[in-house]
Amino acid sequence: MQSLNRRRFLKHAGAALGGLLLPLEYLPCDDVFVRPAPSTLGRIATWWQQTVRVKPDPHSEIVTYLSRDEIIPLYAAVDGVAPWPSNAVWYQTDGGYIHSGYVYPSEDRPNPEVISDVEAPGFWAEVVVPIGWARSNPESEYTARKLYYGTVYRVVGAVQDAHGEWWYQLQEGIMLSPGPYLPANNLRRITPEELAPLSPERTDKRIEINIDVQLLKCYEGNELVFFTRIGSGHYNTATPRGEFTVLFKRHAQRMIGGEGDDYYDLPGIAFPTYFTYSGVAIHGTYWHNDYGRRHSHGCVNVTNEAARWVFRWATPVAPYETFKVDAENGNGTRVVVV
Repeated sequence: MQSLNRRRFLKHAGAALGGLLLPLEYLPCDDVFVRPAPSTLGRIATWWQQTVRVKPDPHSEIVTYLSRDEIIPLYAAVDGVAPWPSNAVWYQTDGGYIHSGYVYPSEDRPNPEVISDVEAPGFWAEVVVPIGWARSNPESEYTARKLYYGTVYRVVGAVQDAHGEWWYQLQEGIMLSPGPYLPANNLRRITPEELAPLSPERTDKRIEINIDVQLLKCYEGNELVFFTRIGSGHYNTATPRGEFTVLFKRHAQRMIGGEGDDYYDLPGIAFPTYFTYSGVAIHGTYWHNDYGRRHSHGCVNVTNEAARWVFRWATPVAPYETFKVDAENGNGTRVVVV
């Protein structure tokens, strides 16, 4: 396999964007097919080190090691040798290739808009930088929390610090009461239009989750309207099989659980849709980028984009102002897990 440098990648991508009969999702490069990277940056999302290798092959020579929360450029995505059967995608970065499974696609897009007068109950917002450094108050010198790209919170206030910089105070998604502050340019307001319900008039919706093939499908009657790969529960914390209905939904959630080495504390989880009383949900994910195999403590991991789609589509409808909405009289969307 011949390496694809950044100049050649941009040349091919530019040709595709210029309107040639070259599909953007498959950019030919010698004897391989190269796709654009899903984002311009990637964040290393594991506690252990990841390797950059000369080729997209887990047995090729190691170029360097990368640690948790390092931010790297992503130039392209290629199908290489899969370190495990469900994911053969590698990203080209400086010096070589890194497997995609624990590289979380991110962008660095500081938002110039500031909403200085935040009316109750506030508005929903997503982090638009790879890592946002939250503080207990804007004048503090210490980081209270790292908040990652794509995570979601309710903004409940805005203040200026001594230098005139604006900070948003966050609540749901991280605290049940008004909590830490994040620079306002680290967040983008999610508008009500972006969360408007999808086909709310349909009463024949159902979600089918296949654990064996790690796939989620959404149907309206017999018509497939959406599907996505998933990461369901590990074997010792398996996603339960059976027939359920959506019980409630939240725009964002901080999930805490486990013990010892298995402990987790994950703020800003995007758009969870719950279908068991034990707390199993379909929700966004930012601690891995590896779908097609088991990953979770029982929930159904999907991308943030997929979680938002399911959240908007499934019943009950969630008003923009609410934190949690419950299904009434069992009228939540049917969920079948096989």
